[in-house]
Amino acid sequence: MDRSRVLTRNPHTAGRIYDGQANVVSLDRAEVNLINEVGSLVWEKIDGRRTLEEIIAAVVEEYEVTPQEAERDVLEFVAALVERGIVE
Repeated sequence: MDRSRVLTRNPHTAGRIYDGQANVVSLDRAEVNLINEVGSLVWEKIDGRRTLEEIIAAVVEEYEVTPQEAERDVLEFVAALVERGIVE
């Protein structure tokens, strides 16, 4: 996936972060997804303005991971969100 890509949330999803974990409701799929702390940071940063590169940098800054680890994990997580139709 291109690191310069800017993702947006599917307009048919809604999410809130409670105690560091995001609860994301997909109206299209009638399901609720509970996302861990790191995934919640990624979810929060997907705002239609930030690139994947900026989101990866935010993960590196917030957590003690290498840029390579952050890139691998963010890209894998985002690919799953795209596959499920949660982000576009």
